[in-house]
This record gives sequence, C-alpha cells and structure tokens, in this order.
Amino acid sequence: MSRRDRQGCDYDAYLPDPLAGWNLTIPADVAADIADAEAAVRHLNHAGTTHVSLEGLARFLLRAESVASSMIEGLAAGPRRLISAEVALAQGADADDHVAVEVLGNIAAMQSAVELAAAGPLDLEALLGIHRTLMERSRTPELGGVVRQEQNWIGGGSYDPCGAAFVPPPPEHLPGLLDDLITYTNGDDHSPLVQAALAHAQFETIHPFADGNGRAGRALVHVILCRRGLAPAFVPPVSLTLAQSAGTYVAGLTTFRHLAEPDSPERSAAAAEWLRTFATATHRASLDAARYATRIDAMTQRWRQQLGRVRAGSGIDLLLGVLPGAPVISVDSASALIGRSKARTTDAVNALAEAGILRQRNTGRQRYRIFEATDVLDLFTHLDRAIAGLA
Repeated sequence: MSRRDRQGCDYDAYLPDPLAGWNLTIPADVAADIADAEAAVRHLNHAGTTHVSLEGLARFLLRAESVASSMIEGLAAGPRRLISAEVALAQGADADDHVAVEVLGNIAAMQSAVELAAAGPLDLEALLGIHRTLMERSRTPELGGVVRQEQNWIGGGSYDPCGAAFVPPPPEHLPGLLDDLITYTNGDDHSPLVQAALAHAQFETIHPFADGNGRAGRALVHVILCRRGLAPAFVPPVSLTLAQSAGTYVAGLTTFRHLAEPDSPERSAAAAEWLRTFATATHRASLDAARYATRIDAMTQRWRQQLGRVRAGSGIDLLLGVLPGAPVISVDSASALIGRSKARTTDAVNALAEAGILRQRNTGRQRYRIFEATDVLDLFTHLDRAIAGLA
C-alpha cells in the first residue's frame, strides 16, 4: 500500500429512506411523461402480440436488454464473441472469453427474472436467486446470492472509501432496507413505471451485493413491469437507451439520493428528476423495440418464402418462431425450445440448414453440431452498433 492509501479519512455513507408508505408527489409534466411511457409499453405489448414471431421477439428483446445492461457495467462483447462463447459452452468446453461468458450469465439472469415475475410475489430468496444466476459464470461465482457483510463503495481507491463517488449503507442496515424494498415491490402504492423506477434507484442506492448490483437492479425492473401487468409479453430494453446516455443515467440516480426529510417536498422533487429520466428512457426503448419487431417480422416472412409451404405447428414452424431470439442452437437446445423430440427437431434443423437459414458452425459428430442464424446475427450486429451510437 502506498502512503496515501495508508492514511485515514472521514466519509459519509448514505442511508436511504424507506419506500413503503411514501406519499410521493409528482409534478404534472413528469406525470405526463410517465403516462406517455406507460402507454408506449402497453402499445408495444398489444401490437407485438400480432407479430409473426411472438416468442422470438420476446427472446430478442430480452437478449438486447441483457447485452446493454452488461455494457453499462463495462462488459462489452459483440455478437460474434457471444456466439463463440455460446458454441464453446454448448460443446461442453471452457470458453476463454470471460467477458462474453459473463454477458451470457446476464442473459440467463434476465430470463430468470422474467420467470420469477410470472411465479408470484417477490421474496428475498428469489432476489438472491437472480443474482446467483447472474454471477454463476463470472470470475467470482462465490459472491452470487450473498448479501454483503462489509462496507463497499463506488469510485475512489481499492483500500478505503476515501475519495469515493458514493458510499452505500453500512451492512448492518441491509436486512431492514431489503425487507422494505421487497414490501414495496410487492405492493401497488404507485403506478407500475413509477414503482419500477423507484425500486431500481433504491436497489442501486442500497448496493446489497459485492458485485453485479447494476445488472441485478435492472433485472428488477423486468420483474416489476411483468408482475404489474404493464408488460406481460415484452419488457422494452430500457438498458439499451440508458447505455447510450450513461452519464444521464448516473446523474438521475445521484439526484434521487436526496438529503432532506423523508416526507419533504425536496425528496419528491429529487425523485421526480429520476422519474423523468427513467420515463424518457422507457418511452424511447418502446419505440426502438417496435422498430426491431418490424425487422424481425420481415426476416421471418423472408425465411418462410425460402422454405415454401410450412405446416402450422410443425417443428419447422415452431423453430422459425423462436430463432430470432436464439441465434445459436444445437439439436438439444432447439428441442428444448420448441418442445419436440430430438428426431423431429433434427429434421427441422436440417431443413433450415438446407434452405440457408441456418449455417453449421462445426463439423463435429451429429449430436454436437452447432448452428447459427446469420440473419439474426446481422440484426444483433445492428443492435450492437446502436448501443455504441453508431447506427
């Protein structure tokens, strides 16, 4: 340790007010932004159910959200890197690209969050389960699902909070804060979008884990919007928009951390600035999702033209439905996705490969063949460029 690191300092840890029972006041203009954003989410879910590839669209948007959420945390892996990692894992090998593997872990955690939302009320064990899934493929899986027992901080040095940008609550306050957060999440004191925004900001403020807080906190948004019925089919990829304006995102969270009294107008005003940021991001994400839905429709229809007549309910028909959200498959994974026997799934995969819709990645034994959908990869490449602000 350097001399500077050995020196002591004074610092302030932030202790947030409870969410449950908060009599929040929202300005009229912010309330209008929230109403517009919720209407956009409803429209996406209503219009989206008419698309050709309903499940494929849902999987595509979930993957987009997961990739963007990871990018906010500095975990950037393009579509080709993710595919290579998926192929290695599908073949039972170790993937050398640890960043790509972590992003894949986030995709799994987001899927877990969606399944959790459909299962009923949230409890602590379910929240820990999302985090456990998220960290399972990281370099520190032992941190998964474990509420921290030590003080952590954001920014500053590695040895102490001196110079930190933010110091979350000390660990002894976490049980009460998490209990309040879960109580609030299971209630309906506020509209769905307000609830998702406040719960996310509170989670990031509590920072209950040693790592993975940002990604777990954004998965919580999915849980709430699904559970409240605002987004039963598709949660717009809010992280996609937040990743494009990360500075605004952090500034909104920082503003949320007020220093006034719990029921003061200042607390509501601080929350209103964050709500405006979150509502704007959600509205734009809904519009982006609708545009990708149109592209997926066009892609799926083009595939069907390549194949000719496709019998409804056949293995080919079902596989076309899920493929937009599953750019790399094996016969085993495809069989699980469409709920058909491996023999019928093999026939469907072979038919799509003969039509040029799927391309075999390797030349291994029959049961270990891996296929990729090149059209879907192109779509994810465009998405990757959009996150980076290049498209």
